[in-house]
Amino acid sequence: MGLWEAFLNWLRSLFFKQEMELSLIGLQNAGKTSLVNVIATGGYSEDMIPTVGFNMRKVTKGSVTIKLWDLGGQPRFRSMWERYCRAVSAIVYVVDAADYDNLPVSRSELHDLLSKPR
Repeated sequence: MGLWEAFLNWLRSLFFKQEMELSLIGLQNAGKTSLVNVIATGGYSEDMIPTVGFNMRKVTKGSVTIKLWDLGGQPRFRSMWERYCRAVSAIVYVVDAADYDNLPVSRSELHDLLSKPR
C-alpha cells in the first residue's frame, strides 16, 4: 500500500467510522453468548458457561465498532435488562425457538421490557 493510499484510507476513516452499542437479551440458554462469540470470532462452541450478570465485548469489523452487552437471562438478572437497554443503538432479543415450554415466559418478559418508558 502506497503512502497516498494509506492517507486516503485514514481520511476515509475519519468520516466513515461508526460506533454502535447493542444489548443482547433473552431468557437463559437462549444463545446470546454464542451469538456474541460467532459475531466476534466466527466460531461456535457448545460448551458455554451461563452468563452471570453481564459481559461486554467490543468487536471491530471494517470501520464499524460494535459494543455488545451480553446480559444474563436468569430470573434474578432480568430486572437489570432495562438499565442496559437505555441509549443503545439496538436491542437484540434472542429466543430459543426449540424451547417450546419457555416461549410464553419469553414473550411475557419481552412485553414487560417494551412496556417500560425508557
